[in-house]
Amino acid sequence: MSTTLRYVSRGKPDTGRAEPPVAVQPWLARQLIIFPDRASMMRSGFQASSSSSKKHVSLFFCEDPRTMRVLTITNMYPSSSRPGWGSFIHSQVESIRKAGVEIDLLEIEGYRSRWNYFRAIWDMRRMIRQGDYDLIHAHYGLSGLVARCQLSLPVVVSFCGDDLYGHAGPDGRPRRKSLVLAWIHRQLSRFVDASIVKSAAMNSLLPRQDATVIPNGVDLDLFKPMDRASCRASLGLDPARLYILFPYGPDRARKNFPALREAVNQLNTEATAQGLIEILTIEGEPQERIPTYMNAADLMVLPSFWEGSPNAVKEALACNLKVVATDVGDVRERLADLPGTYVCDPTAASIAMGIRAVLADYRPVRSREAMLDLSLEQVGNRVIDVYRNIHRHRRNVLIIVENLPVPFDRRVWQQANALKANGLGVFVICPKRGTYNKSHEVINGIEVFRHPLPEARAAWGYPVEYGIALFWQLVLAFRIYFTRGFDVIHACNPPDLIFLVAAPFKLLGVRFIFDHHDLCPELGETKFGTGWKATAARKVLHFLERATFRLADASIATNNSYRNVAIQRGGMKPERVYVVRSAPDQAKWQLVEADQSLRSRARFLVGYVGVMGSQEGLSNLLAAISEIVYGRGRRDIRFMLIGDGPEKASLQNEAVSLGISEWVEFTGRVPDADLIRILSSCDICVNADLATSFNDLSSMNKIVEYMALGKAIVQVDLTEGRFTAMDAALCAAADDPIDFADKILDLLSDPERMQRMGAVGRKRLDETLAWKHQVPNLLACYSSVIGPFSTVETHAPSPEVLRHDLNPSAKA
Repeated sequence: MSTTLRYVSRGKPDTGRAEPPVAVQPWLARQLIIFPDRASMMRSGFQASSSSSKKHVSLFFCEDPRTMRVLTITNMYPSSSRPGWGSFIHSQVESIRKAGVEIDLLEIEGYRSRWNYFRAIWDMRRMIRQGDYDLIHAHYGLSGLVARCQLSLPVVVSFCGDDLYGHAGPDGRPRRKSLVLAWIHRQLSRFVDASIVKSAAMNSLLPRQDATVIPNGVDLDLFKPMDRASCRASLGLDPARLYILFPYGPDRARKNFPALREAVNQLNTEATAQGLIEILTIEGEPQERIPTYMNAADLMVLPSFWEGSPNAVKEALACNLKVVATDVGDVRERLADLPGTYVCDPTAASIAMGIRAVLADYRPVRSREAMLDLSLEQVGNRVIDVYRNIHRHRRNVLIIVENLPVPFDRRVWQQANALKANGLGVFVICPKRGTYNKSHEVINGIEVFRHPLPEARAAWGYPVEYGIALFWQLVLAFRIYFTRGFDVIHACNPPDLIFLVAAPFKLLGVRFIFDHHDLCPELGETKFGTGWKATAARKVLHFLERATFRLADASIATNNSYRNVAIQRGGMKPERVYVVRSAPDQAKWQLVEADQSLRSRARFLVGYVGVMGSQEGLSNLLAAISEIVYGRGRRDIRFMLIGDGPEKASLQNEAVSLGISEWVEFTGRVPDADLIRILSSCDICVNADLATSFNDLSSMNKIVEYMALGKAIVQVDLTEGRFTAMDAALCAAADDPIDFADKILDLLSDPERMQRMGAVGRKRLDETLAWKHQVPNLLACYSSVIGPFSTVETHAPSPEVLRHDLNPSAKA
């Protein structure tokens, strides 16, 4: 038996003709295949307006439901052979259609064969290719499993009751096999974009308990009070007999019919019983006939062992019918304070007591008024709100950093705070280092998870370090995913191994953004030198870099050189690479009063901040200092070297051997306040990076930090360093300590030039490079991956930034 496939649009049969495609650029059309929710964004509107002074971008999901298109998947739907099967789903689908949502239906006849669920996967994928949907709405857990067998569309699952509680055996208890399937359905809620349940009790069964509670609606035009005598006459019932309605077939174990039968037998044998009570059961009747039965009965009894939100109770209340029901689902909430109702236990004695109580209650029954807020229209609108909220809900981001702790890594910390400020939940995984030794802490609402990690000191140590890092990253990532959930993994290299952590989550629909901090192949050249081992290492590093780019949904580059690498070497499409430069927090990086005690009787103070590693050229800096002290006889200049790293101890020994330790102070890592105080006290700042391909293409944080404090700079002449500082720096010849010493002395000899260059650097940072100019690109990158989630308003970037940094208009 093949899967029954009903393919309709807005309730009309499919004509076989596709709708005209949305007119978009080819590059965007390719993205719409991967992220179809952007199609709805194109239909609903992407508004952009700009002026000479500011640029305003509004990203939003459509508010008009008539622009939505939904694929509904269900294993319950009325048919000629089963007219009442899933009638509540049919009612909800039609109410949503009336609101203007286009709905195509995929019905799975799973009751005929379980193989139909597997066939439905292929039918679903075919419909997705043809349908241009915004999302999938699956009814029942098994349908949800089918819907989750694709990763391109958001999925909403409506759980119905049995799928979370299990199916009852003859004794009314859940079958063991069904409990296994119920557990799977509960876990499914972790992997979908939104869950809908019928009651708060059902929500409590889910791992996250963040589902939206929406009871099934009631067709108030169909279920309404009617004349009892005429209804009994149409059904051929005795006008004088007392009838109890059991609105199901008596063989459904979960509905607990035997307890009702026993209760009625007890009542019929009591002397006080007024005539014999007869039970009316309903099986195989179309929904249109159910109101007739309800209005013909004296009361309805629902003795179920468990329910989600029993439709029969709400429909009976809409007909002003008295109700006795067990405390299942939302029954207690629905019956609260209503005359002619009773909440009982699923035992015969309690059911009999409830029947007596409601029959003796002669107050007018006006329960219909309590059902007005459950009209099909209102419930349909609440479901549509869930559809909308998929594109507006608070989404979570997991940022993974391997080489530095957070918040010590300023770039990562700025990104985390920017994302949080724009409505995203942010988690960070990073190593423990120095004073950042807490395994878990919450800072500014951002959860930081840290793990132990030894730092490699030699080539053989890197596999050990990276292996331990990957282990902890995977463990913590799965822990966070199953306890909190996330939609994006944001991986910050080095190393280019974090894609291995992201890969399994990609299968679960998580997006992957690669934040390209360092060029690992070039960094490997610096660390490993030459020889066959170094060549092999470079090949491995190039492979890992390509693999990372291939897996990434989008990439963030720190400058245009890195952007070119992502496009040319990584194979990334230009429109998927966004330039987000590193920049200090200008609110924090403000010039403070100079601390004259740092000079220690010296006339001038020169500052350096950064990692103390082999590629930072600090041996060249020490050689330049030696030339200044001994070659030029200048003993009135003091140098403050701030930072830590694997080469710090050897550099200190080198300073001693050169005889310059009196003029050089190694401070180690210092708090930000001390760092700003020290640099504010300096006359100029320096950067002596080696002229390697890595350094030539990289933008160093220290340069913009110097510029933030208005300090003139002496640096080695490298491509990105020159572009960053421009007229704020004097550039010395590469790997030439003598020329570097000359540039330091030249700059220190001209105070007016120092002041002028410092002012130029501070202005360039404020107008072009500051973090406030980088945030829009960061948010644009995220919007391209998970859809719109924020409104961004910022000053328009300068023409220079437009040429180099904006995406996708920038050219490789």
